[in-house]
Amino acid sequence: MQVFLKRLTQHRERLSRLEIEVLDYILHYPDMVVDLNVDELSKRLFVSTATISRTCQQLGFRGFQDMKYSLSKEVSQAKELNDSPNPGVLLEHMTRVQHEMTSTLQSINEELLTEVAKCIHESTHVEFFGVGNSLPVCIDAARKLMFSGKITSAREDWDELRSVASSLTTNDLAILVSYSGETINMLEYASLLKERNVKMIAITGQQKNRLQQQADLSLQAHVTNYYYGEVDMSSRFPLTMLLDFIILTYLEQFNNTSKP
Repeated sequence: MQVFLKRLTQHRERLSRLEIEVLDYILHYPDMVVDLNVDELSKRLFVSTATISRTCQQLGFRGFQDMKYSLSKEVSQAKELNDSPNPGVLLEHMTRVQHEMTSTLQSINEELLTEVAKCIHESTHVEFFGVGNSLPVCIDAARKLMFSGKITSAREDWDELRSVASSLTTNDLAILVSYSGETINMLEYASLLKERNVKMIAITGQQKNRLQQQADLSLQAHVTNYYYGEVDMSSRFPLTMLLDFIILTYLEQFNNTSKP
C-alpha cells in the first residue's frame, strides 16, 4: 500500500491548497477513507464534494468512487500481508533480489545494448538524469564512463538538472534512470529534452510507464516494490546492472583503448 500512496504523493505539485488537504487526509487515514462516502468525507474536511472529485481526477482516477475502489484493494492487501506468517525478513529479501536479478538477465537484449552503446559513442556529451534513490545509480555510471574518456556528468540538484535539460543539443545524449518511470521531475526533464530534440535513453524498473514513451530507446530492469514498515527497501541493483552492461558494450565495441 505504501507504493500506492507514494504514487499519489507524486501528483502533489499540481494540486491547489484545498486539493492538497484532501490528498493529505487520504494519505494519513486510508483505512478511514474507504469506509466513507463522498458526502461524509466532505463534511469531515469542510470542503465541497466537487473539490474531492476534482482531487481524485487530478490523481489519475475518474472520480471519488474510482479512487476509493483502488484504495480499498490496497488496504485489504495490506491487512492480508500483516495477518500472514513472516517467513523471515532476510530470506524474503534475498529471494526477491535473486528473482529481480535473474529476471533482468533473462530479458537482456544484446542488440538493444549495442544500439545504446552506439548512441554513447556518437554523442558529444552524456548527461545522466536521476533523482532520489536513482541518483547514486547515475553517479556510479557517470563515473565509469568518465574514466573511459567520455565527457559525462550526473548532477544532484533538481534545478540544475532542469537547466541542463534546457541547454543540451542534438549532439548530446540524455540517459534518464527512474525506478517507476512516473516521477514528475523526470517527466518534466524528458519533456524539455524532447522539445530540444535531444536523444533520450530510458532505464526504468516498471513496465509501461510514461518515461519509456518519451524516450527514443528504453531498457527495463525488473524491480519489485518492497517496504519494511515505512522504509522503501526496493532494490536499485537491476538498474545498476543494466547500466554496467551498456558501458561494457560501449567499451568493447567503441572504445578499444580501454581493453585490458
